[in-house]
Amino acid sequence: MSAPRGNIFTRESALGPAVTRRQALRAGVALAGGLGLGSLLVACGAATTTAVDANGNPLPPIKIGAVQPGTAGSVIDPITDEFGLAAKHGLDLVRDGGGGVGTGQENLLTGLLDTFAFGPLGATEANISGHDVVIVGPQLWNHGRWLVPADSDIGSVEDLRGKRIGVQPASSDTYKAAALGLAVNGIDFEREFQIFPGQPIANLALYERGDLDAVIAIEPNATRLVAQGSRQIATVSQLWQQGTGDANPLFLNGAAFNRPWLERNRDTAARFVALRSEANALITSDPGLLARHYEAFGIPADEEAAIDLLPERLRDIYPSTWDQSVFTNLDKQIRVALDIGLLSRAADRPVYESLS
Repeated sequence: MSAPRGNIFTRESALGPAVTRRQALRAGVALAGGLGLGSLLVACGAATTTAVDANGNPLPPIKIGAVQPGTAGSVIDPITDEFGLAAKHGLDLVRDGGGGVGTGQENLLTGLLDTFAFGPLGATEANISGHDVVIVGPQLWNHGRWLVPADSDIGSVEDLRGKRIGVQPASSDTYKAAALGLAVNGIDFEREFQIFPGQPIANLALYERGDLDAVIAIEPNATRLVAQGSRQIATVSQLWQQGTGDANPLFLNGAAFNRPWLERNRDTAARFVALRSEANALITSDPGLLARHYEAFGIPADEEAAIDLLPERLRDIYPSTWDQSVFTNLDKQIRVALDIGLLSRAADRPVYESLS
């Protein structure tokens, strides 16, 4: 008899992910802003105020994406609040714009947000389509995990050739990163596996049901599966490092801006990059923060095994350096993507730069 794979994602695909009251309130505020209800609240007596420094001077506002519960980056907001990083770096963080990564990136391109996360491939695609996006600081290393059931006899990614693999849609960073990590090891993702692309919760539910031989999951979902007994046989970053010799993990995304906005607001952008880098450094130095803020990851309190695993499994995915070693990583991703057809051409100018 097969070992049980769990049912948390099967349940959530039907009922929706568990959302805490705090997360619901955050989402409600973001939705109100996105629907233009701010003026209604003011009219009803809930007046808005401008953030000011100790001397009463207005802090520079910056419109950032509203937190999305259940993602690796969702822990940054509560850490920013806990340590007072917005005031420390002299910023008024205006959290706006609902939706997931695709919506947030679209909102940056259209100017509804001042900054949002982009990776090198996404920025390249945007720029060859007529935009001018530039990444100026780190946010996340790649956190894609190759997982198989506890009772599977699979021991490596190579053993999965010809088998059924669940992954996010082909337009997603997870899919593209998986292809990059395999390509540098001489493996063709689309030719050598039966790929089942789909939305994360749906694919995770198929995996739990036994319809997939493996799944490429991102955090914190991967940790929730491991806590239930799934085995991690590789990470996308490990495959990248193995195939390239790069000491860095595979870069996932960083703080991106529309270049015209950046040229007008370089100081504000630099403050935001410093804030985000400090938040990441706090996690690296005290990974217990991840378990303390488990609610931000969308993990219910009764999943104690998953919560206990967060510091060990996620501590190394929050980079705080932005230097030539990272730029080499970005350039290599673009070259490999061109080689395997994920990109049609390179952008006319680099998709990253340093503000210092």
